[in-house]
Parts: sequence; structure tokens; C-alpha cells
Amino acid sequence: MRDLLVLPAEGISLLAAAPLVELWSGTWPYLLMLLGFSLIVFVHELGHFMVAKWADVKVDRFAIGFGREIFGFTRGETRYSFNILPLGGYVKMLGQEDFDDKSKELQFGDDPRSFINKPVGRRMAIVSAGVVMNVLFACLVFMVVFLIGMEAIGTHIGFVEPDSPADRAGLLPGDKIVRINGERMLEFRDVTMAIQLAPPHEGVEFLVERGGKLQPPVYVKPDYRRPESTRDARRQVIGILYGFSREVMVVSPFLDRSREDTPHVGDLIAEVDGTTVTDENINQMRDMLAYAHEVYVERKDASNPTAPPRRVRVRIEPLVAIWPSDSRDRGSINVLGLGPLMRFDAVDASGRASLGGLEVGDTILGFDDVDFPDYAQITRSIRDNPERDVAYVVQKADGRIVEGFVRPKRVRFGAGTIQALCESVNGAGIEDHDETPEEPPSTAPTGTGPRAKFAKVRIGGSAARAGIANGDRIVHLAGIDRPSCGQVNAAIRNAAGRALPVVGLKADGSTLLTSVVPEESGSLDASYMLVADDVLRVGRIVESLAGRPSPAAKAGIPSGSRILRVEEKPIRTWVELIGLFREHAGTTVSLAYEPPQGGEAVAPFEIPRSLRTLLEVGPEARILSIDGQPTVTARTGRGMEEVHVGYHEGTRSFLTELIGRRQVPVAYRANPLSPVLTAHVDVTEDMVDPWLGRITFAPSVDIGPETTLLKGANALDAIRIGAHKTYQFILNVYIIIKRMVFSRTIGLESMSGPLGIVSIGGQIARAGLVEFLYFLAIISANLAVINFLPLPIVDGGLMVFLLIEKIKGSPVSLRVQVATQMIGLFLIIGVFLFVTYNDALRLWG
Repeated sequence: MRDLLVLPAEGISLLAAAPLVELWSGTWPYLLMLLGFSLIVFVHELGHFMVAKWADVKVDRFAIGFGREIFGFTRGETRYSFNILPLGGYVKMLGQEDFDDKSKELQFGDDPRSFINKPVGRRMAIVSAGVVMNVLFACLVFMVVFLIGMEAIGTHIGFVEPDSPADRAGLLPGDKIVRINGERMLEFRDVTMAIQLAPPHEGVEFLVERGGKLQPPVYVKPDYRRPESTRDARRQVIGILYGFSREVMVVSPFLDRSREDTPHVGDLIAEVDGTTVTDENINQMRDMLAYAHEVYVERKDASNPTAPPRRVRVRIEPLVAIWPSDSRDRGSINVLGLGPLMRFDAVDASGRASLGGLEVGDTILGFDDVDFPDYAQITRSIRDNPERDVAYVVQKADGRIVEGFVRPKRVRFGAGTIQALCESVNGAGIEDHDETPEEPPSTAPTGTGPRAKFAKVRIGGSAARAGIANGDRIVHLAGIDRPSCGQVNAAIRNAAGRALPVVGLKADGSTLLTSVVPEESGSLDASYMLVADDVLRVGRIVESLAGRPSPAAKAGIPSGSRILRVEEKPIRTWVELIGLFREHAGTTVSLAYEPPQGGEAVAPFEIPRSLRTLLEVGPEARILSIDGQPTVTARTGRGMEEVHVGYHEGTRSFLTELIGRRQVPVAYRANPLSPVLTAHVDVTEDMVDPWLGRITFAPSVDIGPETTLLKGANALDAIRIGAHKTYQFILNVYIIIKRMVFSRTIGLESMSGPLGIVSIGGQIARAGLVEFLYFLAIISANLAVINFLPLPIVDGGLMVFLLIEKIKGSPVSLRVQVATQMIGLFLIIGVFLFVTYNDALRLWG
């Protein structure tokens, strides 16, 4: 029964022993994981062995591992062996031969103790016993874990990403997730898995508690996207993060850590603007850290741990993020038309950005020969240049200007790119985001002409090599007549390495007949989402906001300018600029700036009102309803969808419908902890753009996760939780396999083999015994599923043969068995090589 698991000496001086101690410290977790592997395999094979003995089948060999035997012993009629490759195991029974010698089974057809001479029912029991043992082992280990108790991250929401599905649906920090799609959530790991494995492109039902009260169900439609680190697989996300504790875990590198008033790792947040911070309100107070004027922490004295902590006032500088004003254009990050420069906020230490000399805190002044690029331009350059050198100019955190080159890596199994953009023929602009929606009939261009054209075709790129030029209109692409930009982008993304036939119209009226092969896109394994707050230089000028010329465009401020003063008040950061714009909303101010060529200029700058400036609240406020409605159907970058009115697209859409209405009620909280207030506003055309609502501040410190003790009240309760966890993990594995094979909504790159499992298990072993046992239980549940799939060689394949034999009354022919097992062997070898290669890419790039 073969099963594959894919998933100091005396006299040595202290000086000589030190490297050995260090070596042991680094290797023992992985040795422990290998022992865990062996234990799981042993339990599986023990199931086969015990039932075979019960069925009076002679067992010739009980082996852990494959290949050459390292050591073993014989007891009675059975050889017990430990082999060199601890990646599986088998029980060898009389009359059960390998696929390369199946004819020998006939020799034992008359032996009463032969496997093939036993009734089908008993053979089924023997075959299924290994899987049953793995399920029981998983339940038992989970029971032990929940009898002891395991620290886990709780189900409170600590952070809601702006411009995310959760944000649009109205989920808030502090909400406790009780159920998702009817399933009870015990820890945040359950939440993450439930979101990732929810039916794709469908709403997910969340039942949450808010302020101790159960709320009506909230439906959230996840995004399907790749995270910033392309070492991770593409997955469904809704944009939430777990709840938080009061302990400072990470301090931003932008802060001067030598100062007494800088937060220190280990500090406990104690008070924010006069409000005492507790474990109950920390999730809401975390958002306030970026806006607070007075923050106090409790700080222990490292030299005297028993002394009571000191109370210290600290400064937490805000990190600024701004979201696009046009959801179809990721480069439209701006404040009233002024586009800020972007800064690296995360750089993988072993990724291409780090190898190219880029660091957290670098401000991007130039990229791919573009001066002062916006977010979209940087992203396109990285995406379109896999394995090509890209020039950059950055300003380091200490003010130095550094030039260099970086080479984006090719993203295996990533989205395709042809080094060209798609632009709507009707002038709607460039559509360059990941999930461009289909144009509804009401907005599609009329007539029979092309709806889309190619723009910004990169010299030497896939499109250019195929003969495509700027302005070529798209008549037919990949079987679609008159495709929209959304259809063009989707076809290109999904066709990396495959030729796409293109029929187009040139500017001179001639016909373009060609095919283009999208390349896999590039990645730097880095994120550059932060605004360079202390570099008050303007990148891109966004020309229009909500269909009206932007204040920056009307003022004629050129790209590359440095903002100097507002109303003669000197400013040095974007935070200060935003504060002055908010203070002077509804007026025209004088704005002094230094153009790229030097000198100084002054321009009148109109600052429109917005709903938040009328309410006299900032980005930290929560808009709860407008005119009694908490949600509205609005057009976003994903198409028409129901969004919360507090989300900036929802605010703009709803207010646009209410232009001219007077005394419209607006319910809001001035900050996450304030009471609900109601104000009445007159809606005018000049205040529908929620420019202040697209700005968010984040604290420059990270605080640790909120943990909870998962522990059964008694043994029965621990068994109940263990059984639920086992069922949950088994079901999840089946869903993952279904999504990989049939709907293809989970990529094969999300699989891990022995290399990845040992690596993860080794890291978990360092965390503690309980966590390690929990991981072993998960692996055991996974093994139960994998080994019962209807594939040749593993238990599931043999069970299929037995079912056929039971139905037809005779065994499957030896020729069919040999052929299918050969296919199964090559399939398993292929999967093993693929997941090992995939693990190596994840671990070492």
C-alpha cells in the first residue's frame, strides 16, 4: 500500500563547540519536522497494517519512506524497514505487487492469505484504513491542542484597507466576525481561509458584532488579485486585517529611534488625545494614532524589568496614502489635481528591488526614463520589463540622490503583458487596471466601428514586434469582435505565452493582420504605495476631477514643481498642505511654487468644498448614511456595484444624484469612537467630489495582533472543536483541488511539496509544541484527502478499481491496471517536481 506525501562530545573545546551549537540550533526544527512527517506516514500505514492483520492478509513489509533501506528488523512474517527517502511509505501485502510485476499476483490467487483472494469488502476496508487513521489522528491531535489551549489571532477586524471590498461594503475596525457564509469563525485563520475559498465572483455573507450587538448580514464581493509580494499566489481578498493589541511591535524606519519621544518596540499604547486605550477599544484607537495630538505609552525599563513602567509622551508621524480619483486610472492619485511622488514602503530583502539597491523610504524621482512618475507609470514599467534593466533615480531617506538600475523578475504563471496599453476610442481614457469591467450596453460606443485602440506601445515590446503601433484601432482580438478595453485587457492578462490573433485598422485606413504573444509580467517584490510626505514636489497633474477641471490644472501648475507656501504660510509636507487645503475649503488661496526650471511663481488656487469639509471632519471620520441610505449602486473600477456611501465612489455617486437638494441629512462619526451625529447639508455641484475622503493617514508604528486562547471547556468540548477543525480542513482541501482543476480560480503555484512543508514546519516548530502539533494535524488531514483522490497508485485509485470489480463482478484487467498506474506514476512525479520547483522559487527566488 504505497502513499506519497506531497505536501557536544567529550573533549571538544567550547570554542570548537560553538559552531556545532549554532548548527544544531538551525537544524533541529527541520529534523523535528521530518520526524513529524514520519509519524504521520507511520499512522497512515499502521491503519493499512492493522486492518490487513484483522482480515488475515499476510504482510511482507511495513516500510516508512522509499528507496534503499537504512535500517530495519524482522518480527514474525513481516519486515519493518526505515528507508532513505522519508516522503511516504507503504505496506507490502502478499498478492499485491508493483505495477511492473503485476503478473506475480496470479501466483497467489489460491493462497487464502493473499490480498487479492479476500472479498472486495475486506480489501476496501484495508485500502481505506490509512485515510481513516489520518482523519482520526488529526482529530486526536486537534483535541490535544484544544485541551492544552492554543494562542490564536482573534476574529476582530483591526484594519480596513481603503478602496477595498470591505471598505465599500461598510465593514469597520472593531467589528467581530461571527460567521462567514453561515460557518462559525473561531480564529482569524478561519476568516482568511473562508474568504479565499468562497465561490469566486460572488458575494460573501458576513455576520458581525459591532459594539456588542449583532448587525444585519453584510455582503462583500472579494477582489481576485495578487498581493504586493509576488512570492505569494494570486488569491481572493477583501482588504481586512486582524485585530490588534496595545503593544508596539514595529517602528517605521522613517522615525528617529534615538529620540525619547519616538515609540519603542515593546511600548504599550496607554492614552490617545485624553482617551484611555484598553484592550476593548484598541482596534478603533489604532486608526486614531495617525491623527492624534497627544499619545502616551507605558515603557518598561530594560535594565530593571521588575520596576513599574514609565508613562512617556510620544510623537507618531502619519504615513499618507491617497487613492485614485478615477478608478479606471491608477495614476490619478492626487490632492486637488496635484499628484505626489511615491515612496517604497516595503522591500523584500531577497527580491529584485533590494538587489538593485532600492530600500524602504526611497522616494521615486525617476523611473524608466520618466521624470517624477506616478504610481501607474511605475507599475507599467515594472510589469512590461521582465528581465530587462530599468533605470531609476531615487531620493534616499537621508536626502541623497541615487541613480541605478533594477531588473524586474519574470513572474511565473503571472498575468500577460504586451508592453502596450488599451485606450477607449470614445475618449474615455486609458484603462490600465487589473480588473477592468465590461462596458454595459448603455455606455458602449454606438455604431459599428472599433471601441478600443492601442496606446503607448513600447519600442521593442511584444506589441511593437507584432507590428502594432500607437493609435491602431482594434477590430477583432482573440475571437471577440469590437472588443472593449476590458475585454482586451482580460484577454492579454490570461494569455501569457500564447498567441492572440489581432485584426486592426491603421491610421492610414489599411488593415492590420497579426498575432501578438503576451509575455509574463515583471515584479520587484516591493510596494510603493506611500506618499513621499516630506518631498513636496508634484509629479503628475491630474487634469479633471468629477468631470470638472481640477484646481491644479486651472492654476497652471506644471509637473515637477515644488510647493512652497499657501497664503504666505511656508509648508514642507503633504500633511501640512492637506491641512491648509481643508482649512481654506470653499475659497481661493495664493499658492507659491518653484517650477522645474527654477525661480518662483504664484497662482490662485481654488479649493472646493466637500462633504467632509462641510461637516468639519477629516479623513478619520466615518460617514454612516446620506439621506437615510447606507449604500448606493455606483460605477467603480470594477463596474456597477453596491457600495457604502462612506466610500469615496459611493459618496460622489450619491451626491451627484442629490445636486440641488437642500437640508439633506448625513449621519456620521467624527472619529471611530465618537457618538453618531447628524447634520443637514445643501448639495451643490461644486462639492460632490470627495477629495478629502480619498486621503487616509496610517500610523508609523505597527502594534501586535490581538490573541485569544482557543481551548475547550472540557474534553468533550475539545473533541467537538477538533472534529470541526478536521472537517473544515478536509473540506477546504477538496475545494482547493476543485478550484485548481476545474474553475482554475486558484493557481497551481499555491501548492507546496515536501520542501515547502518542511520549511514551514521548521519555522512553526520554533514557535512552540502546541503550534507544531496543530500543523501536524493539518498535514494529516491533507494527507487523508490527497491519498483518497481517484488517482492511480494512491489509495483512491485502488478503491476505484475495487468499486469497478464490485459492480462488474470481476477484477479490472492487469493491462488496464499497469497502464493506469504508469500514468499515475508519471503524474505524481510531475507534480512532485513542479511543487518542489515552486517551493524553491518561493524560498530562494
